[in-house]
Amino acid sequence: MTTKKILLLRHGQTDWNAQMRFQGCTDIPLNELGMRQAAMTAERIAEWAPEEIYVSPLKRALTTAAIAADCKQSDLHIMGDLREICFGDWEGQSVSSLQKNNEDYSHWAAHPFSVKIPHAELADEIKIRVRRVLDALRKAKGRRILVVSHGGTLRAFLSEALNLSLETVWKNFRMNNCALTGLEDTGEKFVLCFYNDTLHSVVSPSETFRKSLPIRF
Repeated sequence: MTTKKILLLRHGQTDWNAQMRFQGCTDIPLNELGMRQAAMTAERIAEWAPEEIYVSPLKRALTTAAIAADCKQSDLHIMGDLREICFGDWEGQSVSSLQKNNEDYSHWAAHPFSVKIPHAELADEIKIRVRRVLDALRKAKGRRILVVSHGGTLRAFLSEALNLSLETVWKNFRMNNCALTGLEDTGEKFVLCFYNDTLHSVVSPSETFRKSLPIRF
């Protein structure tokens, strides 16, 4: 079986990201910086040329995908299972506010998903839907696949693909806005090739450094 390449891309920045608010399924758009990040990503991945693009239905991911892959929404495979994790009553609240006003937050931060957030998605529910994404990607015809989603869901995806606990990945794997992560699907296992690559976002748009570092894997 030919090895399949899967490139994961987290959406660009939103105002709630900048304010350190739990975003979840709330449909917040990209801010100005997020739009620029997506455009910088487009320069970085242009030569990689994804054959198929799977994306969350939330507009911050849809906009990132359309800009980064230089395509129309009709070219995207929109998957509800790629939406962000639902954080229920915590959505819209900042981390600092929860630290001060909610005693459950410190327990949750120490052991993510061990505390039930009111109206939030359960860990088992998250795992079930990311497994469906893994199955769909394995059945896809393309050999270079771009997946545009969210920090929480992509880390859950990695936990399932790499047989790591969701808590371990959540606590120890940082994922920045418009970061790129590369996986290979050998047919028998998933192999992590690189993680949280943001070189395209840390150089000036006037420089050609991004173009000199195309994605090759």
